[in-house]
Amino acid sequence: MAEKFYTIITDIGKAKIANCISQATKVDFVKMKVGDGGGKYYNPIETQTDLINTVWEGDIGHVVVDKENPNWINIEVILPADVGGFMIREYGVFDSENNLLAIAKCAETYKPVAAEGSTKELNMKMILAISNIDSITLKIDPALMYAKKKDLDVISNKVNDIEDKLNKHIDDSLYQEAGGTATAITLSMLTLKNGYSKTFIATANNNGSATTINGKPLYKPGTTTGPNIKEGKAYTVWYNSVSDCFFLQASAEGDATVAQVLAGAIFSTDDDTGLVGAMSNNTGTNKELSLNETWVIPKGYHDGNGRVTQNIPNNGAINANLNCGQSKDIPAGYTNGGRITANSLASQTPANADASTIIAGRNAWVNGNLITGNAMKAKSIVTIETITRNGIGWTAGGTVEITFNTPFDILLVGSYIIVNNGQLQMNYLPVFSDNRIVLSISNDRRTLYMRNTNTSCGWNSTIFLFSINYKE
Repeated sequence: MAEKFYTIITDIGKAKIANCISQATKVDFVKMKVGDGGGKYYNPIETQTDLINTVWEGDIGHVVVDKENPNWINIEVILPADVGGFMIREYGVFDSENNLLAIAKCAETYKPVAAEGSTKELNMKMILAISNIDSITLKIDPALMYAKKKDLDVISNKVNDIEDKLNKHIDDSLYQEAGGTATAITLSMLTLKNGYSKTFIATANNNGSATTINGKPLYKPGTTTGPNIKEGKAYTVWYNSVSDCFFLQASAEGDATVAQVLAGAIFSTDDDTGLVGAMSNNTGTNKELSLNETWVIPKGYHDGNGRVTQNIPNNGAINANLNCGQSKDIPAGYTNGGRITANSLASQTPANADASTIIAGRNAWVNGNLITGNAMKAKSIVTIETITRNGIGWTAGGTVEITFNTPFDILLVGSYIIVNNGQLQMNYLPVFSDNRIVLSISNDRRTLYMRNTNTSCGWNSTIFLFSINYKE
């Protein structure tokens, strides 16, 4: 019966892949083992954990997803020519934990060695169908890749050709000193093409004379004028195939003119290099102007330290009080404030009042001075109090009293009683000149005593008339 050759995923391989899919982890294909099946064919089974008889093993050299079948994994190992002397009937793929993930039964192949008169490299390939290839880590060790000798020769020749071209390009890109003369420069160059550029170091001044490079004219950018080449400076030129000439590549961008650059400063533009500025250097220019004077600022460069000032007199703050018909001359210059006041006619009239004779809260002009008064303005309200003292006489040294309640403090000043609130004052004028007023205060109780010192009188009823004065 003919043998059947096939590849199966082992139980361990299935479990590993399923576990990786469910837990979003990865499984690695690390190495491949090759065996001879113990000297005969056998049919691999899913419970198998290793080859029957391993004759060679090595790290996997190539793992990739199949381009035509996205769920296929292609695994390859190359057995180098220097190993052999065995028959191959089985091979398997193992992970990093040495678990057999898949095993293949293959047609027997003999791997010879050089001592047997023949050598060959052998490519072992296994294809696995995986439902979810995202769970497979596809990685190889580049150090274990093998190639056939003829392939290596082809690659080596290509590398040498690329290296030769690269070296020529590097040599061409290096700055080189110009040969020839100041006006007939020679340079080593590759084949000229439109846009080809070259940088060189000038070895002589051409003083702006017409100049060639390898026999082709050299011009300023976009002109037919020769540039000013100076010894020791590096210049980059590019070849224009249409005009069959070289144009100097400007070393800087810009359109400034010499009149716009400080005198003595060297600069380059799109049109030329090594230009020298001609703008005047005025450094810090200072000027003091008199009143109403003007000054023309000189053309050129200013370093920002100059100053234009004007000499204007400072008259400070001007103040004056003017009477009718008076005037005040204001000097030329500037003032920082002040006030001119016109006095009223009243302020200019003579008077003899003072603060004690001017009602409090009012003011008046007195001989040119404004005086604020502090005199009390009184207003009178007549109050009649009837006090009856039946059977009581007023004897010498005796008293008669008027009692009232108020929370205000009362002060006795001479013959006046003054209440703080609104400066209330009560005044009692006795009939007899020897009578005097005495005040007694207890909490909110106020008692007014009328005391007689040297006369006596008897009375049953007395009417007291009070004038209550308060200050506005």
